[in-house]
Formats: sequence, C-alpha cells, structure tokens
Amino acid sequence: MAEAAVNFALETLGPLLVEEIRLWGGVRKEVQSIKSELESLRSFLKDADARAAVEELEGGGEESVRTWVKQLRDEAYRIEDVIDGYTLMVAKLPLGSGLVGVLHRISRFIKKLKLRRGVATEIQDIKSALADIKGRGERYRFRSIDEPSSSGTRNVIPHDSRVRSFFVEDDEVVGIESIKDKLIDLMGNGRSERLVVAVVGEGGLGKTTLAGKTFNNEGLKAHFSCRAWVTVGKEYKKKDLLRTILKEFHSVTNEPASVETHDMEEMELITALRDHLKDKSYMVVFDDVWKIDFWGDVEDALLDNKKSSRIIVTTRHMNVAKFCKSSSPVHVHELETLHPNEAWKLFCRKAFGPSSGGSCPSELRELSQDILAKCGGLPLAIVAVGGLLSTKNRVVSDWKKLFDRLGSMLGSDPHLKDCNRVLSEGYYDLPHHLKSCLLYFGLFPESCKINCARLIRLWIAEGFVQYSKRTTSEQVAEEYLNELVDRSLVQVSERDISGRASICQVHDLMHEIVIRKTEELGFGRVLNGVDLSHCSKTRRITIQRSIDDGALESIKHSKVRTVFLFNIDKLPDSFMKTSIANFKLMKVLDLEDSPIDYLPEGVGNLFNLHYLSVKNTEVKIIPKSIGNLLSLEILDLKNTLVSELPVEIRNLKKLRYLMVYQYNYTSGSSIAGAAVAKVHRGLGSLTDLQKLSIIEADSQALDELMKLRQLRKLGIRPQNGNGKDVCALIANLENLESLTVLMASKEEILDLQSLSSPPQYLQRLYLTGNMKKLPDWIIKLKNVIRLGLDLSGLTEDPIRVLHALPNLLELRLGGTYNYELFHFEAGWFPKLQKLNLHDFVAVKSVIIEKGAMPDIRELVIGPCPLLMEIPIGIEHLKYLKLLVFSCMVKQVYYMTKDENWEKVTEHIPDVLFTFLEAGKWFYCRKEDLSSLFPEYVERIC
Repeated sequence: MAEAAVNFALETLGPLLVEEIRLWGGVRKEVQSIKSELESLRSFLKDADARAAVEELEGGGEESVRTWVKQLRDEAYRIEDVIDGYTLMVAKLPLGSGLVGVLHRISRFIKKLKLRRGVATEIQDIKSALADIKGRGERYRFRSIDEPSSSGTRNVIPHDSRVRSFFVEDDEVVGIESIKDKLIDLMGNGRSERLVVAVVGEGGLGKTTLAGKTFNNEGLKAHFSCRAWVTVGKEYKKKDLLRTILKEFHSVTNEPASVETHDMEEMELITALRDHLKDKSYMVVFDDVWKIDFWGDVEDALLDNKKSSRIIVTTRHMNVAKFCKSSSPVHVHELETLHPNEAWKLFCRKAFGPSSGGSCPSELRELSQDILAKCGGLPLAIVAVGGLLSTKNRVVSDWKKLFDRLGSMLGSDPHLKDCNRVLSEGYYDLPHHLKSCLLYFGLFPESCKINCARLIRLWIAEGFVQYSKRTTSEQVAEEYLNELVDRSLVQVSERDISGRASICQVHDLMHEIVIRKTEELGFGRVLNGVDLSHCSKTRRITIQRSIDDGALESIKHSKVRTVFLFNIDKLPDSFMKTSIANFKLMKVLDLEDSPIDYLPEGVGNLFNLHYLSVKNTEVKIIPKSIGNLLSLEILDLKNTLVSELPVEIRNLKKLRYLMVYQYNYTSGSSIAGAAVAKVHRGLGSLTDLQKLSIIEADSQALDELMKLRQLRKLGIRPQNGNGKDVCALIANLENLESLTVLMASKEEILDLQSLSSPPQYLQRLYLTGNMKKLPDWIIKLKNVIRLGLDLSGLTEDPIRVLHALPNLLELRLGGTYNYELFHFEAGWFPKLQKLNLHDFVAVKSVIIEKGAMPDIRELVIGPCPLLMEIPIGIEHLKYLKLLVFSCMVKQVYYMTKDENWEKVTEHIPDVLFTFLEAGKWFYCRKEDLSSLFPEYVERIC
C-alpha cells in the first residue's frame, strides 16, 4: 500500500510542477527533487510491500521492513496534505473587480507569498525525511521492479498451508461428495480429446481437497497410464516448472527418470515431456495457479494425443480458466460455499468432536449459529474456528468473548493462522490500485450488500481509477471490479439483466482482514465514539450507528478525505456544520440514507470535494454555494425532495454524474419519475456530464442539452409540443446508452416520429405519455436490452412491433390497451428473460404459443381486472422461475379452481400474488390462496 500512496503523491506533484501552483525557482527545484526521489523509491516498493507482507504473516526482522514502508507511506500522505492545503488556502483568497479588485489582488499576492514560504519549509522537511528513509532502505537491498528475483520466490509467502488439504481424511470432508463424483466421472469418461477442468473459487473453499480426492481415487489411478500432482504457487520459472512436471510423472509411478533434466533447456524439457506422454493416457493436477497465462507455459508440453488425457487446474482466478480456452476444451467448475446444513454439520463435528455425536448443546446453539454465520460457508474458516472452539470451555460467556474478538484473533491465534494466511494471500497478490479498491469494502458495514455503480463512482472520486484514452473512467473502474470478482475476492450478490454485477460484497472474514488493513495503513477507520486518539492520521472515516460532537471534535485536526454515514437514526444538530468545518480537505461526503433534511451553506467551502451524495434523504434545497465546488464530479440527489437546481450548478465544469429524481411506483407503473427537477440557463457548460436524469426540459433546457455531447444516460420530462426538438436532441447525442422520456402525465402527447435514426449504442429506453403509434425507428434498436413503455392511446398491438428486437432481454408494457388479447406467437422474443404486463384494463386472455419467449425467466402480470383465465400455453415456458400476479387476488383465486392449474404451473418454482391493503403491499405464495375465505378475497380486491 506504500506503492499506492507514493503513486498518488506523484500524481499530485505533477500539476504542482506544471500549472496549478506557480512556485519560484528554489522551491520548484525542491519539489522536482522530491518527485525524483519518490520515483526512485517507487521502483523498489513492489518488493518492499511483498517482504512486509511476509514479515507480517511470519514475523521476524530486526528493524522492521513494515516500519520502513509505513514511514514512506506517511511521507507520501504528507506531500498530498501540503499540496491540498496550499490549494485550499489559495482558493479561499478573495477576488474582485474595480478598485476593490485591485486591493484584493495586492492582498492576494502578499498572502500567496506567505503561503509559498510555508510550503517551501514543509517541502524542505519532507525532502530531508525522504533522504533519511532512502538511506535506511538501502540496508534491505530491495529488488527493483525491473530486476528479476535471484531465487524466483521473493514475493511468495512461505509455508504451504495446502499440504494438509491434500491429506484430509474422508470423514472430515463435507459438502463436496456430489461434486467429487461429477469430477471423477468427467475425468474417466467422455471425449478422447485432452480436457482441462478448472476448479475456481476463493481461498479456503476446498479446491485442493476436492482435487486431491479426485487425484487419489482408486478407479482413476487404474484408468490413467501416468499421473502427476504439481503445486504451482504465485511465482515460478518456466524451466523449473517443466522439470517438476517431468519429475512428478516419474515419482508417482516410482519410475526412474529416463534422462537427467538439471541442465536441460526449455525446448529439451518440452520434447522430453512430449516423448514421455505421447502414447499414454495421463492425468495431471496443477494446484494453486495464480498466473493468468500459466496455460501458455505448459500447453506445448502436455500434448493432445487423443487418449482422453485430463488436466485439473485449481485457481482463485477465473481468468486463468478463460486463458486455457484459447487452445483447449475447458470445463469450468465454480466451487461454492457450503450449504447451511452442510456447514452446520462440519462446524459441530469440529467444535464438539465425534464423541458428542456432532450435536450442539442447546445453550450454545444460537451463539454457535452466529459464529458459523461469520464463517460464511467457507470450509477452511469453519474448520479453523471449530477447532479453536473445541479447546474452549462450553460456557456461553467464553464463546461470546471469542465471537466478539474473532476478527482481531485472525492475525494472532495459532488455530486461525492458516485461515488468515489463505485469505490474506489474495490481498497481497493485488496490484496497488486494486488493493485500494478492495480496502474500500472496509468502509462499509459487515455483510453490507453494496451497489456496484455507487462503488465505481466512489473509486473514481477517490482517484483510484487510472485515466484511459480508449474508454471512460466508469468502464475502467468496472474492469477493476470484475478483476476482483475473477480473483474470488469479491462476491457478486446480484447481476442485472445483461449479466453485469449490480450488487456485491466481501466475505465476512475477508471483511475482518480488510478492516484490520485499513486501520493499520491509515486508509480508514470506523468511528465508535470511544477512543479516537489513534484516528489522527486516518484518511477516511465511517460513522456507524451513533456519533456525538465530542467524537468529531477529537479528530478535527486530522486530514480526513472521506466521510460515510451508516445506520444512523439521529445526528446531533451541529453535525453538518462541525464535520464540514473540521474536514476542510474532504474529497468524498457520502450521506446516503442518513437522517438529514438540509445541506449547510458551508458545504461550498469544501473546495477539494469530488463526490457528494444525499441520496434517500429529506434534503429539499441545494445551497447556492455548491457553485464553489469546482472539483465536484459526482452529485447524487436521487430520491430526495430537491425540485430545483441552483443556477450556480453551471460552474461545476468537472461534473460527470448528476441524478435528481424520486421513484414512484404506487400507480403500478414500472418506470420511475414522479418528481423531477428544474434547471436554469448555463447547464450546457457542463460538457463532461456522462449521466443526467431526470430534469424538466423546456425549449431553453433542450438547447442547453444539445451541448452535452458526452452524455451516456439522459432522463427528461419535455413540455407538450416539443417532440421535434426532443428528436433533434436525441439524434445529437451519439454516445447515448440509456434514455428516459417522461411526459407529465400519460395523457400528454409524446411525439417522437420525426427521429429518423436512434443512437446506435442505445441499450435502455423508457417512454411514458400518449402515443397513437410506436415510432418507426423503434424496430432499429438492435442493441436495446431493456425497454419500458407506459403509453396510452396506442391503436396497434405493441408486441407485434417489438417481438423481433434481436437482443431484447427485458420488456415492461403498461397503459391503455383496447385489445382483449395478448398473443405471443412462436419465434417471438427469442432472448427475452423478463416480461412485465401491467395496467391493461381490457385484456381478457393471454396466449403463449410453443416456441414463443423460449428463454423467459420472470413474468409479471397485472393489474388486469378482466383476466380470469390461466394464461394459455404457460406450460411451454420451461425456464420460467417466477410468475407474479399483481393486484389480481380474485382473478388468481378463480384460476386456481381450474383443474389444469396445478398441471400448467407445477414447473414454476415461485408463483406469487401481490395486493395492496391499508396502504401496504402484501406478497403471498400460491399455496396461501387456499387458506383465504372468498369473502376476504372479494374485499381486498
């Protein structure tokens, strides 16, 4: 993490030397000297960070490498503080015009001279400190980033904790029996071509155990002519790896090596392996593979001799498996956490031992389940924690103490050492920019499910995302997130309709490790309102559950850059003013879901602010001072009471994201947008805007929007009669990916016919209003995946127009529709996965032919008050997982009386119905209908 801090300091020094701050000669030379010193030190930091990691996990060392790394990190932070502090003070100096302006400029010049002298003193001190750090660092003989390791293992954490996993006894194996049987079948049967089986999953899931049980299966031993087991690890030399493979093939069968391999070159080793395997059916396991292009190092040696040879690769990296696909058939098995029942069985076996029959005492059951939940279904964690508990007295108070201290014990208790090592390895293997991204999860509460889009915006605002000419910062940040997922460090909880991660989290024990690292590195800290003296150097704070003014006062001189609030029911009245006054260098202020109803005028003094969110709060007015936040990139006002943006918003030239609207689904509409915001002249100056939604769009606003050519997401509510101007705007926004056009009501005319060709990258389209005929261009939407139409006045059947859209995955239809029949013909909607039909008052029948919507997973119908019969052909939807009838209790009640009801719905796992009673929504399953009285059904309808 020193590498990350130094890189950030170097990025901060760049503008200082170029244009943002003009320094006279002497100071400029000192700054350049610091920059050169940091660049020199940076080349050794990869090795230093790796050795610090080994030192942390293994102990040892006289003058700690970790101490050296920390001192360098602190100086890098100090550079950032000096520059940000200077920039802040310059920004606050007065400007003016006329005589007053002249006087202000004179005063400003004198004050800047004083500030520069202060900066010069600080810089000289930093230079001296860096020279001292560099001198002490020379004794460690750090390896340059460009210098190969002499041993080839310099960055490898010693001690292989997987050895025991290979020798786990059968009676200790839980939850992988069926997977093991599938793998054994895959290894022994099937195609004659060489096959790679990749077992992928996070550390501690049991990949090595599973591969070991497969490798040692007696049937497979007899099936293959020769076998080899090779533990690969993080670093290796290709020639050493090839020698090991050849040696293992001989040692498993106790054959003497036919040739001496020690002096062989790479080509000779590959040839020797191919000669050895050419007429054999072989099995080889490569355990613990980290290098993405590992397959490229071994594929030529492991020839495909069409004798059903099999290769198993265990890895945490999905990209390792993907790379193998370049030249070989690959079967990928993603190992999952244990089912709760299996996890409980393993926990009881380890915590209470076989003598107790694996049963848990009743007084410890609830606490045991809480401890088990912390393990998150991870076998390694369950075995380690269960083993630790087996040494404790079976007393509730003792177990409660352990539960409360489990996170801190990860790094110290011998029983948890291997668990800590395995989980930590993934973090230490990350490049510096991904380490910062992973540590950010420590700012969120444990088990928190995080919106991926929010996380990506936060990373951008923090400066973690490297600039790229070829793509947007959002796309680069999404690549970062996907890499953390592919490395099995981040879990995806939900994906959107296109398969992109939408909600994510980290495993609870990984969260404990991340929390420990954030505190150790000064990256961030959770405020608990108790002892905050150790927070003086922290860069980010998370306030959870409660906070008082005294706690904030105690850290007012810290250099906090980021503030989060979570699970706060009430804030002190002075919180907003106090926090803003104290943390002048703040970059991120995230107040999402907090109990606030205003933003103080003082928020405009946070000149360094890049991210401001008051999402899901009662804030009504945005102060005019927001126009001072010239660095602001993200402004999230979603689901607030803000109805108008101040004219000063036009000053925010770096703004990339501006969301301001309220969700409203009470009418049954599936398209958001009841409350939108008014804007003023000058919006067109925000040319960096990527996302803007939802605003009032009169003629003036439409003219301003024409200037925002970078927009990728836009939501507007135009005025009646502005159809042609709206079409001209849409045609002008070539990068548009998401478009929402909402009229004030479904009775207002929405005329989009004059648009000849829609933006070619458009993926999401939502329209609300009165429209007699769908626009001709709508059938040209070859890339659209989500389409929402809440329209009145249609005189044609919309599904007859939309059915051929080639990539449509989700369709929401609502509004007045005078036909009595929805008829889905064979071949229609080939890729559709979600269909929502709501508020169709005339529809009496739904017919689904065999072959229509073949991939549908979710179907929502209602309210459709006249639809009294089961949708005909619903039994053809073989992949349907969820069927929902909304506000149709009476109709569904009578459907269930049909003798075919059970037959045509038995293949659907979830059939639900919803209804509104006394202002509250209720969700019930189809089984519950039989318990309702007819009188109650009539009443709630």
